[in-house]
Amino acid sequence: MNSRLAHSNDAVRRAGRATRYLLLIALALMVVLAGLFGYLSLRQSAMEDSIREDALWAVYQLDRETRTLGKLLGDSDATVQEVSLRYDILYSRLSILSNARYAPYFELSSTFHQHRQHVRDVVLGLEKDFNALATVGAFSEEQRERILKELNGLAVTTGEFLTFTNAVMSASRAEARERIMYLQRLAAAAVLALLLTIGLLVYNLARQVRSLKQASSELEATANELSEAYKLADAGNRAKSEFMATISHEIRTPLNAILGMAELLSRGELAPDERRQIDVIASSGNTLLEIINEILDFAKLEHGSLSGEHVAFDPQELVTTCVRMLEPKAREQGNEILVSVTGLAPGDMRVSDPTLVRRVLINLLSNAVKFTENGKVKLALTGTEDRLRFEVVDTGIGIAADSQSLLFQPFSQVDGSISRRFGGTGLGLAISKRICEELGGKIGLESVQGIGSRFWFEVPVKSAPARASQPEAGPVRDVPSLNVLVVEDQEFNREVAGRFLQLLGQEVTFAKDGVEGVKLATENDFDLILMDMQMPVMDGIEATRTLRASGRSVPIVAMTANASDRDRRACMEAGMDGFEAKPIRIEQLRNLILSHGSRAKPETPNERSSRASELIEAIGEDGYRKLLEMFTDEVVVLLKAVHAALNDKDSDRLDRALHSLKGAALNMGLVDVAESAESLRKRSLDEVDIAQIQALIDRSINPVAA
Repeated sequence: MNSRLAHSNDAVRRAGRATRYLLLIALALMVVLAGLFGYLSLRQSAMEDSIREDALWAVYQLDRETRTLGKLLGDSDATVQEVSLRYDILYSRLSILSNARYAPYFELSSTFHQHRQHVRDVVLGLEKDFNALATVGAFSEEQRERILKELNGLAVTTGEFLTFTNAVMSASRAEARERIMYLQRLAAAAVLALLLTIGLLVYNLARQVRSLKQASSELEATANELSEAYKLADAGNRAKSEFMATISHEIRTPLNAILGMAELLSRGELAPDERRQIDVIASSGNTLLEIINEILDFAKLEHGSLSGEHVAFDPQELVTTCVRMLEPKAREQGNEILVSVTGLAPGDMRVSDPTLVRRVLINLLSNAVKFTENGKVKLALTGTEDRLRFEVVDTGIGIAADSQSLLFQPFSQVDGSISRRFGGTGLGLAISKRICEELGGKIGLESVQGIGSRFWFEVPVKSAPARASQPEAGPVRDVPSLNVLVVEDQEFNREVAGRFLQLLGQEVTFAKDGVEGVKLATENDFDLILMDMQMPVMDGIEATRTLRASGRSVPIVAMTANASDRDRRACMEAGMDGFEAKPIRIEQLRNLILSHGSRAKPETPNERSSRASELIEAIGEDGYRKLLEMFTDEVVVLLKAVHAALNDKDSDRLDRALHSLKGAALNMGLVDVAESAESLRKRSLDEVDIAQIQALIDRSINPVAA
């Protein structure tokens, strides 16, 4: 296939080159022809022929005037005035013979010079006699005879001069004709060459057209083959994605048990040696989890599925969070993390994707901590209205100059010993570079081997209103005691989740699959459901849809080893309220209970004012009004979704929209709105009245806003 197409392309290129050469030759021939025709028409014919005719006419006039003067002198009736006039005319003809226009035609002729000199001598010699004629009034007979004799001799000379001039002109015309014929032959040859070139050009164009047709046919065939190859590659790509998702799930599932049990064991009374062993298990498990996450992130970047969001965040808070995460590891290495902030005041907000920015920063910080021992890691944040710059400087092993170009390439490390000593996939910096490019920023480094490294990255941001000052945090309040249903098919994962929840003071019920989970959730009032996705009989997605269709509004959170964005979207579309990737940590469960516990026990109307007061106390009156405005905007979007679902007779979309409205209303303390939304979820499509809920929202918001 490739050879045929290459051969056709070569034929097209050769024909194209030949066409270009032929066009150049044709153009050159046309220029030559234009020059020849111009020279023939302008120089030879127009100018030279005119000069030749004028020269012959001048000699003819000289001979004529000589003979006319002689006749007048022989005529006794001729007057003095007539004779004098004729001499003057003859005298004027001498100047014509000296004209520079005629000289080139006679320059090499001695005869011309002799005749011209004789004519001049005779005419000039008679000047004295004709000057005296005006005074005396007549010639004497002796003078007349002498003058007639000289004029007769002059007539012989002018006759010979005329004959000579005619002969010269004839020869010149013959030469001109010969030259013209030569030029005509050249022009004819050029015309023939031009015609031949045009013929070759037409032939080559025809050949080129044939080659193009052949190339087009082969290209079409190649395109068809490539299309089939693309389909096969796409199928392979999908298979690879499915394989990655499966591998991720299969690794995360036992890893959840490993890390969970390690954490449970670490909370008990252990001997120093036992605690060290547990720490090794936990550290190894976390390292394995980090590797899995990096591979999955890189796969997302390859497929272009890493989509950024634009939300307001506090850069200083982001830095604090990242440093806090890595401080334990830094202490293990004997390192100190130092932070400096420039250009940002406390509470200053910027708009970008904090998740992606955090991922890059954590990667740079973790590398600095990993490759530094008993040293310092300095993090500098510099902010402007439209840009954030992060610099991470360490006193670690450094990087050789000739190896720095490898760092941002996938699966690349400076040398194998680094991988063996420190571990890692070699993907972290490649992922960071791609993320920075996705955000419209850039990343770079400066490093000296044995001294340390300085990594930096910049991302464009937008300014956002400063966050209202927060009251000082008090002690962490205890988690509420909830009735939690854990739907999980793996026994060891049920045990891990159960033990974590029991440590947090929760009442736990287990279900082995989706069918059992739906049955238990329908028959009992649970405050929170933790739902696995992949289960036999009925998976978590189908179980959630079944519960939502039955009118159950209990918060459902996915707790799954399927960690892709596609899985997350599928869970949200099914009606789940959250998504947590395995392995699950006890702090994750604590946060889940804190965030979903209040929703599990709906507020009463009497509690609305306390909720509003709580919000006002936290963010202030102005902040609460802005929050109400944002809620109003969100309600408009949700009501449009409700209206669209009603028009499309889509009960699932309607239920999701009303569920979202309920959650937003509870967040604002608008219990009446939340209860109304929940009531509408239990009605049929024909019974849902948008105007009713809109009026309720208006009544609930306006008094509060006022």
